This record gives sequence, C-alpha cells and structure tokens, in this order.
Amino acid sequence: MKKPLVMVVLSCFFSMSLIQGAKAKDALMLSPNAKLLDKAGVMATYDGKQFAWSHPNTDRVTGTANFDLKNGLASGTWTDGKKSGEWESKVTFKGDQYCYEARGKGQKKYGKMVCNLVYLDGSTTYEVDPKTKKVLSTDNPM
Repeated sequence: MKKPLVMVVLSCFFSMSLIQGAKAKDALMLSPNAKLLDKAGVMATYDGKQFAWSHPNTDRVTGTANFDLKNGLASGTWTDGKKSGEWESKVTFKGDQYCYEARGKGQKKYGKMVCNLVYLDGSTTYEVDPKTKKVLSTDNPM
C-alpha cells in the first residue's frame, strides 16, 4: 500500500535519518560556540514561540513550527518544492533529549518517536542526532 505524500514527506522530515543527501564537505557543522540545552533550556527557548526550520544536511524541506511544550504539542507547515502541507506532533522529553511523534494535520496515525539533542548558538537552534552527532535541523525564531 502506497503511503500518502504527506506521510512520505513527514517521514523524511521527522525520522531525519537520511543523511546521505549531503556530501561531507558540504554538510552544515555545529558551531563550536553552540551550547547543549537541557530540558529546561529547550522549554525556555521553544515554548510559546514560532520558528522557521530547514534541513541543511538531509533534504530541501523547509517549514514553520509553533511550540506549545507546556501542553506537549507542536504544529506547523512544511514545503518541499511545489508540495506543502501542515503537520502536528506530540512532544515529550527523554532526559534532556527533545522527542516527538508527528503526523500530517488531521491524520490519525503518528510516525515513530524521534529524539534529538538541541543546541543553541545565538538565536539559532540546531537539532542534532544523539548517535551520529550530525545536524538534522536548524531553527530560527520568526
């Protein structure tokens, strides 16, 4: 059975395990000035705010995110070329790792749980795979 396009895009966006799209020399690296945030730092940085995000090392998908972490929620938009849509997620923490399960807005089933480390450098946050230490997403306040 073929997955709906929104689930395919969200799978790419939220699983964030497809690093092969970027060559090592082109990959965005985490700045040495970036500070690893703990759960309280992630809450203070994201909660109640809106960000523009991109995946510099995985794909060309971009979008927005609105965070309501006190209620364990996030939502926003995504764009991949001429395709776009809305997404929503449940947010939790595993220690200091920011974790979420996402789906296309209005869909019943969430994707798999993804947990990342969050670093802050100035006003830009970086979501980083805790195993590979690769930058998966950059987020800038709107």
